Amino acid sequence: MPRTTRCHAAWLQLVGDVLQGQPGAREFPHAQVADLLLESFGAACCSLNVVDDAWVDHVVAGWPAGFLPTTPPSGALPDATTHPLIRWYAVTGSAAPQILGRVPRSVAGPRVCAEWSEFARPFGITHQLALPLRVGAGVEAYVVSRPDDDYADTDAELATLVLPALAALVRQHRVLRDVPEWQDDRVRDRRLTDRELAVLTLLGAGLTARAIARRLDTSPRTVHKHLEHLYRKLGVRDRLMAVQRAHDAGLLTPPARPGGRRGTPAPVPPIPSPRSGGRLPAAPTSVTA
Repeated sequence: MPRTTRCHAAWLQLVGDVLQGQPGAREFPHAQVADLLLESFGAACCSLNVVDDAWVDHVVAGWPAGFLPTTPPSGALPDATTHPLIRWYAVTGSAAPQILGRVPRSVAGPRVCAEWSEFARPFGITHQLALPLRVGAGVEAYVVSRPDDDYADTDAELATLVLPALAALVRQHRVLRDVPEWQDDRVRDRRLTDRELAVLTLLGAGLTARAIARRLDTSPRTVHKHLEHLYRKLGVRDRLMAVQRAHDAGLLTPPARPGGRRGTPAPVPPIPSPRSGGRLPAAPTSVTA
């Protein structure tokens, strides 16, 4: 079986296991994701990077464990403005995967690239491919690195296919991360999957099928399929009855009492991390690659 086919099958398996798994898992499967990224792209290491509002690039976690230091030996965290990939995302606002060697000189000139190479080379990092999970108010991304061969068109194409799967996992985790543990047994009794619970949670928050699709990075048609399954499992025929039945059965958390300005949700980082990415200063100019 070709490597690309094996990778596709492995990603489908992981996404299926997470999306259709039984409720109760509170941890995001970073290690599983990293293992698949390492295998898929033939990388030496994978890191989860967060850029904060001071333009400091933090390595929140790295795989294999211990391959990369979370703090450089000098003790000084790198200035993110010297990283060509971070400059690319800050300037363009692109949410697509990007290869380090393909960042245009108009974004990162020779001096910037030389500074980054001087910093990264001792760690065995020469070539990188970024899969961004958040771009805009900060940058958070998985980054796969290797010392020898550069990433090719096939790697870029595979990253484009993998990123939506990662986005689906991240978005579902955002919805379910605050579901209290006491609901788990009741959800299992109804045989709801994590995906169905995410849809039900957003339905209980008043979102339409189209809005739920946007929040979970899926299609309205897929949301309607999940709603059909929910209606059947709850023994109801429409969304209003579904929400009422879910509240009565203890499947939905009662709405929080209003606090602060109405209609202003608290910001939630798209991925769990010990450090939260802050606001990234806007770039002074826009660049078209």
